[in-house]
Amino acid sequence: MKRGVIATDRLTLLFVAAIAAAVLLRSAGASSWPYHLAALALTVGLLALLREAPADSPFMRFLGPVYPIILAAAFYTAIGTLNQDAGINHDLWAQRMDQALFGSQVSVTWHHAWPNPLLSWILHTCYVLYYPIVAVAALWHWRRTPRAVFERAVFLIALGFYVCFLVYVTYPVTGPRYFFGTATGAAADVLPARIVHNLLEGGSAYGTAFPSSHICVSWCAVLATWRSSRKLAVALGIPALGLALGTVYGQFHYGVDAVAGAALAWLLLAAADPLARALGANRPATAPAAPAAPRSP
Repeated sequence: MKRGVIATDRLTLLFVAAIAAAVLLRSAGASSWPYHLAALALTVGLLALLREAPADSPFMRFLGPVYPIILAAAFYTAIGTLNQDAGINHDLWAQRMDQALFGSQVSVTWHHAWPNPLLSWILHTCYVLYYPIVAVAALWHWRRTPRAVFERAVFLIALGFYVCFLVYVTYPVTGPRYFFGTATGAAADVLPARIVHNLLEGGSAYGTAFPSSHICVSWCAVLATWRSSRKLAVALGIPALGLALGTVYGQFHYGVDAVAGAALAWLLLAAADPLARALGANRPATAPAAPAAPRSP
């Protein structure tokens, strides 16, 4: 019995087509565009292989729905490379929005106004917990919920990634670190802050600040979990809230990035189920039912 096609596959194909169009539009300013198109073609090939994979394989029952979360790291890096080649950013717009919304460049002023080492420890630790939040939500659904519920949860998380990535490639914002430098002072001297800065120096992608995918995707994971386990959702929601605050306190995102990331998660929660139904799914063929026993006369 083959795996067939699920709604997440069609969502991924739509995303790949949109990114391919953006790559072609950027081809004049980004010399790496042929490599991006080749990588997208490989993604389409992966989807074709998944469709033909055996549905009853334990490995495939996990990989079949969850592959967008695994591919997200590659898409994130590729979009950063494309944006850096093109050399376009809209940070001045984000800075004007912060000034209008908060009365200052809150990503720079907040940690100086509240230079609390304990608060910094908590918020930077929550920032690092982004990866466990998403992983725990996906693994819990895989192990503890029916396949349809698992696929529904991953669809929402994948939608969060894809929408953020599409914004990045069409309207790149680099973030306050590129304009104002890294955070300084007592709040930046604690160990978790130094760890986060080292991680970002080695793995941050150019033009991927607005909206904050850290906030959007972590809250998509929390909201997806709320529908199946409220206790786990609360446990994941606490660090997700700290993460949302930490992105601004640590000078990693503009305030408008954080607001947009949180708002986007709730909008996608409302849109995910109707979109999944519209995309539909060709489920694997089921074994024919046994014929009914003849009734006694």
